Amino acid sequence: MEMKETMIPPTQKDEPVRRFLSETACNELANRAKGMAVGGGDMTLEINSHWQGNIRFAKNDIISGGDYRNTNVTINRDILGARTFVSFNRIDDSSLQAGVRRSERLLRNEAFSGGRQFRTHYKGLDSLGLAGDKTSKTTPGDVDAVSALIQTIEPFSRPQVFFDSTYNLQAPERLKAVEPLLKTARAENLSAAGFIMGSAEGLAVIDTVGRSLYYPYTRAQYTITVRTPDGTGSGWAGVNFRDWDRIDSEKITRIALDKCVRSKNPVAVEPGRYTAILEPQAVSDIFSTVMNNDRVQAELGSGPWALEDGETKIGLKVFDERITVSADPMDPDIGFPPFDNHGDVYHPVNWIEKGVLKELSYDRRYGINSLGINKGLPNSGSYRMSGGNDSLEDMIKSTKRGIVVTRFSNMRLVDYNSLLMSGYTRDGLWLVENGKVTRAIKNFRVLESPLFIFNNLETLGAPQQVFSNYSSVVVPPAKVRDFSFTALIEAI
Repeated sequence: MEMKETMIPPTQKDEPVRRFLSETACNELANRAKGMAVGGGDMTLEINSHWQGNIRFAKNDIISGGDYRNTNVTINRDILGARTFVSFNRIDDSSLQAGVRRSERLLRNEAFSGGRQFRTHYKGLDSLGLAGDKTSKTTPGDVDAVSALIQTIEPFSRPQVFFDSTYNLQAPERLKAVEPLLKTARAENLSAAGFIMGSAEGLAVIDTVGRSLYYPYTRAQYTITVRTPDGTGSGWAGVNFRDWDRIDSEKITRIALDKCVRSKNPVAVEPGRYTAILEPQAVSDIFSTVMNNDRVQAELGSGPWALEDGETKIGLKVFDERITVSADPMDPDIGFPPFDNHGDVYHPVNWIEKGVLKELSYDRRYGINSLGINKGLPNSGSYRMSGGNDSLEDMIKSTKRGIVVTRFSNMRLVDYNSLLMSGYTRDGLWLVENGKVTRAIKNFRVLESPLFIFNNLETLGAPQQVFSNYSSVVVPPAKVRDFSFTALIEAI
């Protein structure tokens, strides 16, 4: 199961200075840390080595651009029930040794105060050597049975999530991408602001008993907001992919320009419950909290998926039967690295199937302890939602009176158990009357729960990629009944 150096593209191999750590460099860093460790037990290093290049523009001009690199290291120490971790981002010898020593001090404190599980399995506290006995090295035999199982390598898929088009998005290429867009905005006498970014990362999980995982991946994004000189109209569009070549920046810019022009001079409409036609970005903005689906939390009685006495809603219908939500690292649109920061492998999963809650996420330790299976079901945050056949135009034509929503912003949880959220509409809001968009309207504060929205569906459209920080999301537009627009706001 060893990952090969060939996974790093040739363009990076030939560089005098790498923009993020290769598999070889991650293993060398881990070996240095392991050589500094004392006190027995197990050590696992999680290494996230990251490069990002970006350009930011506002008022039709480039205002900043740059590249940065960072390597974050988390050292996890584990001995028979006592577990600690330390994170830092300096990898010279003195900083690395300081991190190792701190992990040992924390492990000693956890060992003496951590409680019954540790004391039951390991009586010889004095032999830990955590106070500085440099002759006592880490040994694989000092880990508990669960930790030993976790450190076996679970088979995983090999998605293509590293793209040269993104890695090669250097400063000149970023300038070439943005200059025509700014020229178009100037010609239309509109003001554009936005962000272009390409990033690449190497993710490594390496421990003291032989597990060594490594995977590189990239991410590209483009977002733009366009506003009228008088400040009455605003349009937005954006998307992210692993592959920069899949981003059509000209198309995204045209969408934002069109929304800006059509949203000028909005009028006030009374707050209330309306039929809402949610564009895909709006669907993603309000569905995101549903993906916070931790099984342990639910069994402890917390959140929307909890029942009484430690039971969960797994197996129960929670949404309209047209809703299926899935995730697969091999999905060509939403693909993601095959394991998480802890080395738990991502598996294809239907979180929701035809409206029924099928799974909640859990780590590998929970899988072993509670389910009797040597695997976890971590949640990457990326997902695909099923859709329907109606276009936005069809939804508008079939609506007697309603509101078209571009997106939401500042969505905040009001109540976790019901997923009630509060936020604002932004960057394009229109009134529909008798099957036609009749006017731009002022923005609203909204107060709504996805549990209500996605049980109150009328129609769904074709799913498409939208913008989502740190994940990939494919969702459809949706037409829903009785959406709650609670108050007018002046912001555009």
